[in-house]
Amino acid sequence: MTIKVVLLTAVASILADVIAKETLGFVPSWVPITKLTILVAASIYYWVFARNRRMAVYSVMLTALIAFPWLGALVARTPAWQGFFDMESFSGHFSSMILSKLLGSIPVVLLLLLLFDSPKEAYLVRGDLSVKPEPSKLYPDSTSWGRLSVYSAFAIAGVTLFLTLFTVTGFSVPETLCDLPRHIPMILLLALVNSVSEGFMFRNAILAPLKDVLPKGQVLLVAGGFFGMAHFYGAPSGVVGVVMSGLLGWFMSRSMYETGGLVAPWIIHFMQDVVIFTTFMLLLIFI
Repeated sequence: MTIKVVLLTAVASILADVIAKETLGFVPSWVPITKLTILVAASIYYWVFARNRRMAVYSVMLTALIAFPWLGALVARTPAWQGFFDMESFSGHFSSMILSKLLGSIPVVLLLLLLFDSPKEAYLVRGDLSVKPEPSKLYPDSTSWGRLSVYSAFAIAGVTLFLTLFTVTGFSVPETLCDLPRHIPMILLLALVNSVSEGFMFRNAILAPLKDVLPKGQVLLVAGGFFGMAHFYGAPSGVVGVVMSGLLGWFMSRSMYETGGLVAPWIIHFMQDVVIFTTFMLLLIFI
């Protein structure tokens, strides 16, 4: 069962896109179509022939994770869509990208509500923030996920900021720093929408179908790996970005798994995105 899950997850990830882009210099149009074909075939096989509802649901969710964001990205590239945004500005560029991501995540949420008996089974609830995480030397045994999510959010965001300053700016002050105050409301809004959307796609859609299929440790590794691979072209990029994002994805997925809801990981993700979007704005990465 583990091998089947890993293979399906690899198909749904951007692994094929990365291989194509790194070897050919571009991603052929047949790559997403091929991935969709494989996942649709897997969904039909598990639902109709194997009668394995758990794997069928997972296959369906992976299909949704490919299909709807792909369609959203296609729409976002049309002249009609881009005509609504100033693509040369920070706000316009990222508003277009994040809004298309939000539109791609909404059908994923609807599928979760349709395929599971209750929002709680799909982790579409607040969760119990008073739950204590498994004991670790990194934090006191008395710490609840509510406190840990806040503490870790600031700690992870701080480390990200330090690494960015050290590796990208060399601790020099960006010339765009004076523009930061007027962008803060947009940065907070972008971080809010992006963290919610990615939470649905990278945690709810993975953990909910797999929680009764694989042991907890394996479920968290799959979710973390899927999240990490999705950030191959993030900041930082490459293998380092995948490893760092994978560890973060594992930690956020663990908080969702143990609290039974989406608030704890959202707190962590939101703070991380605030730092990331601030970095994008200061370094003009969107240009």
